[in-house]
Amino acid sequence: MELAFEKNAVDHLQKLVCQAVSQEETAETVVPDSLPDVGRIVGCWGIPVIRSKEWRQNGMSASGGVSAWVLYVPEEGGTPRQVSVYLPFTAKWEFPPMEQEGQILVSCRLRSIDARMVNSRKILVRVSLSCKGEAYCPGQTVFYTLESPPKELEVLRQRLPLQLPTELTEKSFLLDEELELPSGTPAVSQIIAYQIRPTMTDAKVLGEKAVFKGACSLHFLYMTPEDRLAVWDFDLPFSQYTELARVYDQEEELLAEPVLTGVEVTAEEDGRRLRLKCSIAAQCLVLARQTMDLVQDLYSLRHTVAPHLEKLPMKNRLDRQQLREQVESSFPLDGGSLIDSTVLPDLPKLRREGEEMEVEAPIWCSVLYYDESGAIQGRSAHASAVSRIRLAENGTCEAASQISGPVQWSAGGGSAVVRAPLEITVDSFGSGELEMITSAELSDYQPDPSRPSLIIRAPQCEQSLWDLAKACGSTVEAIRGANHLPPEGPVPEKLLLIPVL
Repeated sequence: MELAFEKNAVDHLQKLVCQAVSQEETAETVVPDSLPDVGRIVGCWGIPVIRSKEWRQNGMSASGGVSAWVLYVPEEGGTPRQVSVYLPFTAKWEFPPMEQEGQILVSCRLRSIDARMVNSRKILVRVSLSCKGEAYCPGQTVFYTLESPPKELEVLRQRLPLQLPTELTEKSFLLDEELELPSGTPAVSQIIAYQIRPTMTDAKVLGEKAVFKGACSLHFLYMTPEDRLAVWDFDLPFSQYTELARVYDQEEELLAEPVLTGVEVTAEEDGRRLRLKCSIAAQCLVLARQTMDLVQDLYSLRHTVAPHLEKLPMKNRLDRQQLREQVESSFPLDGGSLIDSTVLPDLPKLRREGEEMEVEAPIWCSVLYYDESGAIQGRSAHASAVSRIRLAENGTCEAASQISGPVQWSAGGGSAVVRAPLEITVDSFGSGELEMITSAELSDYQPDPSRPSLIIRAPQCEQSLWDLAKACGSTVEAIRGANHLPPEGPVPEKLLLIPVL
């Protein structure tokens, strides 16, 4: 007799690739005729934007550019001058050829940026970028259940709670704001550079909508009418939602990844107001909770059972950890005063050490300062924070880091210390193959009439009551009842009465 197993399928998104690529881009720019010759370069800043994403049959790509600004001191001295340059880039990822088109989730960040003189009228800018890409396509996981087994059949079931990506959608929106400098803050004569960091503070699924909130942290470096450099920080909150393809009846997890797709900042003539136009694409990935009921094992006291086993490859997120670290970098000030600091976090580096995973979160830091003679100077350095987490033997993990608060600095004794708070997110995954029974056949057999009716035996090392009952021709319920064991609990390490049924 063949047992009738039911075939069930769970639709979800299959992750084809999750990989970070690092690359360098360079560009030369000529100093405009209206500006004086370059004497020395004191600072360089940039902001990356993603312009487009493309899916190809055997890979994907993301294109964008870095808007960069260089601050230099003229050859004959005087007021520092600014030169801007745009550096286009394209990041590519490869995967096995796919007939159907999938979806792309990308993020991009600057790892470092610097500039040098080619000659007094030409500047070379170099940026180091890190782009992380994830590719998803429609997939399906098939499993089998046995709803109504025969009464004489003992069935060991396994219920697996899973969290699978079900859909990826994107919401583009524009922040168009007029910002007014607070009283007491110097007016703007010229914007030198700016940093814009969009972050999510809350994201959730409500029915057929993905709802998220966040803020753009804005940092401006500008020249005052008195030809002095000044900085201003401002947080601009936002709240958005986007429609989903499905209606969810429970609160699923929503991962929202914002990327800049365009930025423009201008100063009004009065020097007290700034006009910000910032385009953001929020990439929203829904992780839905699914439960799989599998038949892990079965046997019969009256029949011979011939099961058919299949292996199901599994990769499921086990947990998410939020690590908080503070990175410090020290710079000599030559007896001067600090003007500004820039911190660029890179993607974390992962190194396995036995049962632990070392998570190193590197940063690149630069400072702009006046030395003791009043001249503008600039320096840069690398630093990192290291954390450790425990990880299962066959486990893997993915990590990301971001600045989680305001960058602070202190100066004294001829040096400055820059401190940046980092939030490091580590997702741990379990991977491997899961065995499940997909079908089975029962055939009659005659039990040995001389077999004993009762066996006294102690469980072997790590032997479960199920294994003991199956080996001795009994049931878990019969063993628990004969030994007055509770319905749940560990197997006692003692002699047990085992009724043979």
